[in-house]
Amino acid sequence: MKKEVAATLCCLASASAMAAPMIADDGLIVDLNGTADMTVANDEAFITFSTEEQAAVAQKAMTAVVNKANAAQKALAKFGGRITVETTDLSSWPVYRRAKEGEVQTIGAWGAKETIRVTVKDVEDVSAVMEAVSAHMNYDGVTYRVSEATQQAKNDELLRAAIQDALRRATVIAEEFGLTKDNVRVEKMNAGERSGGHVRYYAAPRMNAVKADAVPVPQMSAGTSELNMRVTMQVRFVR
Repeated sequence: MKKEVAATLCCLASASAMAAPMIADDGLIVDLNGTADMTVANDEAFITFSTEEQAAVAQKAMTAVVNKANAAQKALAKFGGRITVETTDLSSWPVYRRAKEGEVQTIGAWGAKETIRVTVKDVEDVSAVMEAVSAHMNYDGVTYRVSEATQQAKNDELLRAAIQDALRRATVIAEEFGLTKDNVRVEKMNAGERSGGHVRYYAAPRMNAVKADAVPVPQMSAGTSELNMRVTMQVRFVR
């Protein structure tokens, strides 16, 4: 009886030792991915403002929109370096009269438009910026995102987490082959495939510029974005 038990234990021990598959003499090479994600508060906003006018002559229409845009930029001067302003469109076009059958279309008026984009570096200023401009121009929408400076600040943290994720997977594979992390050799790694997060966009109805106190100032919510990092790693498992 004792001999039978001993034989059974010996067989079980042999089966346990052979349970893990053997790797090649020169090791096993595996390509792994590691990822990391982080939710970050949006800290930068882009606000688009525009104004349109029509007049009998192009110069008058253009003068009207330029005067309104100039007034808007003057109103924004108080924000100093907390914002940047750029003109993204300044254009004019003919407005044709509807021609009767057999007649050639003629120009009845001229339209003009100017659009500016304001980059707000502190999202707490968004509502105040909209209030300052609303007496002079229409606002078309607000886009929120994570600023480049914040993304760079979070980059190292994301990279470390992505590397650890890849190494964790390598350890799991090693254990399945009856090895430990001491049998893992990293031979190659690529990193830096990072997203800049998803923007959050608010579309605002187009409104004629009126007195500021006649337009309720919206209280905006910046929300958050997802940042992520991905690394690829080539690992060799050795015995």
